[in-house]
Amino acid sequence: MNFWRLVSPDHFQEAALHGHHIHWLCLVAALLAILAASVLLPVTDRFHSGNARHRYWWLAVGSIAMGTGIWAMHFTGMLAFSLPVPIRYDIYITVLSVIPAIVASGCCILLFSPKKYSLKRLHLSALLLAVGIGTMHYTGMEAMIVPADMYYIPSFFLLSIVAAYLLALIGLFARIRLNEYLPVPPFLATLIGSAILGLAVSSMHFIAMHSTYFQPNASSQIIEHSIPPLGLVIGIISITIVLVGMIMVGTLVDRYMTYMSNLLKKSELRFRRLAETTQTAIFTFNERAITYANPALSKITGYDQTQLLELPLAEIFSEEFNQFTNEILQTHSSFGQAYYEQFEVPTANGDTCWLYFSLTLAVIDGEVTGLASACDISEQKSAEQNLRRLAYRDQLTQLANRALFMDRLSHHLEVLKRRDHSRSSFVMLLDLDEFKMINDTYGHVQGDYLLFETAARLQSLARSSDTIARLGGDEFVLLVEELESELSISVVAERIMDTLCQPIDMNGRELKVHTSIGVVELMPGTYDSPDQVLHDVDIAMYRAKKEKNSSWRLFDNEMDARTKRARKLQAELKAAIEDEHLRLHYQPILDAYDHGIVGFEALTRWQRVNGENVSPAEFIPLAEKTGVIGEIDLWALKTAALQLADWTSASNNKNLYISVNITPVSFRDDRFFQLIYELFHKYRFNPGQLKLELTERMLVKDTDKLIEKLNSLINLGCELMIDDFGTGYSSLSYLYRLPVHTVKIDRSFIADLDNDKNNTIPVVKSIIALARNLKMSVVSE
Repeated sequence: MNFWRLVSPDHFQEAALHGHHIHWLCLVAALLAILAASVLLPVTDRFHSGNARHRYWWLAVGSIAMGTGIWAMHFTGMLAFSLPVPIRYDIYITVLSVIPAIVASGCCILLFSPKKYSLKRLHLSALLLAVGIGTMHYTGMEAMIVPADMYYIPSFFLLSIVAAYLLALIGLFARIRLNEYLPVPPFLATLIGSAILGLAVSSMHFIAMHSTYFQPNASSQIIEHSIPPLGLVIGIISITIVLVGMIMVGTLVDRYMTYMSNLLKKSELRFRRLAETTQTAIFTFNERAITYANPALSKITGYDQTQLLELPLAEIFSEEFNQFTNEILQTHSSFGQAYYEQFEVPTANGDTCWLYFSLTLAVIDGEVTGLASACDISEQKSAEQNLRRLAYRDQLTQLANRALFMDRLSHHLEVLKRRDHSRSSFVMLLDLDEFKMINDTYGHVQGDYLLFETAARLQSLARSSDTIARLGGDEFVLLVEELESELSISVVAERIMDTLCQPIDMNGRELKVHTSIGVVELMPGTYDSPDQVLHDVDIAMYRAKKEKNSSWRLFDNEMDARTKRARKLQAELKAAIEDEHLRLHYQPILDAYDHGIVGFEALTRWQRVNGENVSPAEFIPLAEKTGVIGEIDLWALKTAALQLADWTSASNNKNLYISVNITPVSFRDDRFFQLIYELFHKYRFNPGQLKLELTERMLVKDTDKLIEKLNSLINLGCELMIDDFGTGYSSLSYLYRLPVHTVKIDRSFIADLDNDKNNTIPVVKSIIALARNLKMSVVSE
C-alpha cells in the first residue's frame, strides 16, 4: 500500500499530476460534514440521559448515522477531486472505509458529555475522533484506482491529523462553554458547535487531500479531467440527509417523549405527595373494594392501609354509601360527571363522623374505576346542629321555641285536614301562677331553675311524638297529637297539674307552684293557622287563671262565640275608624251650686252597620289590644276641638270646656303632642278649655318622665283631670307631685249615695277634702 509512502515531491524529477477540485461539490461535502456533526450532540444527550434499555440503541444508531455522514462527506470530497488520468474506486475498500468513521463516532458519543465532562475525556474524544476520521480518509484513498503512483507529503500528512484533533477539540469545547460566554439559545449553541466540528472533519479531509500527490508511471495516459458521476453524488447526499434527518427527528421525538414522561412522572409525584400530605381523603374503588387510598382516609376512618384495601366498602363506610357507589358504577353513561353526597360513616373505634364525598368514573387499565375524595365535615355538621338548636330551641330549657312549635302545629293542622275524627289532638297553654312574685322574691337564678324544673317535669309526662315548647317567660305550650280516648284531655291536664304542683326545693325552702292551663281541641277544618289556635288557647288559659289554684279550662262554645265576635268586631272597628263611623256624644258637666253647664265630657260611641250599639267597655279594650286606640284618641281630639270651637263661637263663652279621655298609647306618640299644639294654634282656645282625662294607672308608672310630658301639655294650654279617682292605685306620694287640676270621683261612689248602703259618704267627703287641700277641682259622675 502507498499509505506508508511519505515522500516529498522534490524526491522526483518528473512533475506530479495536477489535481483539480469541483468547488461547489467541495461546499456540499463541507455541509455534509456539518450535518453529520449535528448528530453528535443530540445523540450524546439522548445516550447519557436515556434509560439503560434505550441508551445503547442510541449509541449504535448515532454512531452509524454520524459515521455514515462523515464518510459521505469524505466520499463526496473525493468525487469532487479529479486528475488528468482515469479514476476508479474499489468498492470493497470504499465500503470498508466507513467503519473507522462509525467507530470514532461511537467513541466520541460514549466519552463526550456536555453535562459531565473533564479535560481528559474531552482530549480523548477529540483524539479518537481525529484518528478515526484520518483512518477513514486514508483507507478511502486506498480505494482509488489510478494509472499513477500516490504519495503523501509528510508535513501535510501530520498537519491533517493535528488539524483534525485541534478543530475537533475546539468544536467540542465550544459546545460545552458557549452558553457561558455568549447569551445564545441552546439550539444556536448546538448549531455553532456542529459547524465548528463539521469544519474540523472537512478541514482534515482537504488538508489530507493537499498532502496527496500522484506521480505518473509508464501506464499513465493523460486525458481531460474527469467529471464525477452526478447521480452517485445525488444518491449519497440524499441517503445521508435522510439518515441524518431520521436521527434528528428521532432525537427530537425521543426528547419530547422523555420530556412528557418526566412531566408525567413529576405530575404523578406531585399528585402522590399531595395525596399523601392533604387532609382530604383520596381513594379509588371498584365494585368490590378500595384499590388505592391515601393516608388521610386511614386517619379519618381509623382503618390501616391493609384493612382499607381488604375490607368491603359497606364495612368501611356504610351500606348506604355502598349502594350509592354501585349505582354510579353501573351507570356507564356517567363518565366525567361528578356526584356529590354526604354520609354518616362509622369509624374503626366505634365513633361516627360525617364525610362529604365527590365521586366520578374513569377507565383505568380497561376497568371501570371510581375516583373519590372525601372531606370530614363533622365540625360543620356539629355547628349546623348548634345553629339549628339556637334557631329552634329555647336556650334555658332546651325545649322547642315558638318558631319550631308554630312550624309543627302548622304541619299538624294540614295533617288533620286529611284525617278522620277517631283520635283527639289538642294544644295546652300553661302559665305558672304568681311567677313574677316568685322571681322577685327568690331572684332570677332561682326563677330560671323553676322554669328548668318545670320543663323537665313536662318532658317526663309527654310522649316522644308530642311537642313541648316554651313561648317565653313562664308560658309553656304542649301539642298532643292523636290520643285515642276522648277523656284523654282531662287525664293529661290533671296529671300535668298534679306533677307541677309537687314541691320544689328553692334554696332550702319547699315551694308549691300552681298552674293555669288553657286547652284547645283540634278538630279537622276548625283552624286554618297556628295563630288562631294560640289565640283561643290563650283565652282559655286566662279564663282558668281567674279561677285560681291550679285549674284548667277547655275552649268551649261560649268562648268560641266571644272569640268569633271579637274577631269580627276587630275587623269592623278598623273599618269604622278609617271610614269615620265613630261618633262623639257630649255629656254636660254642671256646676253643683247653680246647675249651669260649665263644660262637656266627650264620650266615644260606635254603632255597627247592622244598627247594634257596641258598648265602650267592649270595643275600647278591643281597640287597645289591636293597637288602634291611638287613632281613636287623635280622632276624638280633633272632633271634640271642632265642636268646642263651634260652641264657643255660638255662645261667646270662652270658659266653656270639653274633656277627652286619653289612653297611655298617645303619650308615646309624637303626633299627639303635635296635634294639641295645632288645635290651640288653630282655634285660639283659652288655657283650660281643652281638658285631658287620665287614669290613675297611667300616672303611677314612670312618674318622673310622665311629669315632664304633663308639663309640656299644660304649657300648650291643656288642663289635666284624674279619671275614676279612688278605683285605682291611689297614692298621695304621686298626687301632690303631678300638675293635675281636677279630680273626678268614680260613679261607683256616687250611685248609692242617697241610701248609702255601702258607707261611701265618708269616702266621698275624704276625696273632696283632699282635692280642696291640694287646690284641685272636683267632678263627680
